[in-house]
Amino acid sequence: MARKISWGKILEVAGAGRDAREGGSEAVRVWVRISSGAPRGLVLAIKEALVAREATGLVDVRPVDAPASDGVAPDALVIVCGDQAASEAALARDAARRAVPVALVAESAVEVPDVDLPEESLPFLEVLACADALALVPRLGTWLVGATDKGLALAANFPFCRPAEVDSLVRRCAMENAAVGAVTLIPGSDMAVMTANQAKLALDIAVAYGRGLDPSRALELAGVVGAGFGYRALARAVSRAVPGLGWAFKGAMGYAGTVATARALQVRFDFEDGSLRPHGEEISRQAPSRHLELPGKSGEHASKQRDGRHSRTGRASAPSYVVLCPDGSVGRGE
Repeated sequence: MARKISWGKILEVAGAGRDAREGGSEAVRVWVRISSGAPRGLVLAIKEALVAREATGLVDVRPVDAPASDGVAPDALVIVCGDQAASEAALARDAARRAVPVALVAESAVEVPDVDLPEESLPFLEVLACADALALVPRLGTWLVGATDKGLALAANFPFCRPAEVDSLVRRCAMENAAVGAVTLIPGSDMAVMTANQAKLALDIAVAYGRGLDPSRALELAGVVGAGFGYRALARAVSRAVPGLGWAFKGAMGYAGTVATARALQVRFDFEDGSLRPHGEEISRQAPSRHLELPGKSGEHASKQRDGRHSRTGRASAPSYVVLCPDGSVGRGE
């Protein structure tokens, strides 16, 4: 019986690897429509972040009043709001009614046009009000992953989408393993199920990071299996020490072990990419960044320059910058 379950799980993992590869190589289409007068800092951050790493990432950037694109509808539409409220609202209304997820991006909610939508179309409309490009890009990634069914393809193409997609994958797998550990119908079967789930998760994370399913993945899967045995042995030892609560410890260990294994893989891929992701942000170490000065409110920058020229110290105040890296990450500079 155990042998039959093991072979079934091996085939299941192999099938999951194939599905992950297909999901990561799906074509994903993102349209960006920019209104006249849109905040320059937000526009630049979005355009830089949406530079696809694969040929399957299709990004179309046009003015908000440009003629509609022919052919296939996008998977998501991003509208950067400015002075063309009527055109922005019409474009968002048309897309949402066609079940295309739409994000209205602006510095504040008061700058977003009123889009009159029927109740059934409201879930397809999202407002991303954020004056800071540093905070906008991660929020945009979270929205894209949550609003579409192409999270793996988005993560493989756009690094700023990876945190949201991987977090979603880890959370779902950890909850499944927690349930398997807490409620085991066949003695000993929890190990096979949880290990298979973790192996599938490892393959999904590899695809999300743009890694192919080459022979090197076998070493990662072996590490996942070894970690699974270790977590289960620890859960057994604790459950024997506290009789009656074994199910709770097994469930907790199933959750914690899955999260720990996934995070270890993330750290490895981040280091391979030459980037780290502290506090959910990606910081590039691969290539020099481009500094783009953030525009202030009307006349603010000019007044700062005048104040700097006439200051007693004779030193101009340092401007704020958005640091836009080639890998799609965003930081702040002074």
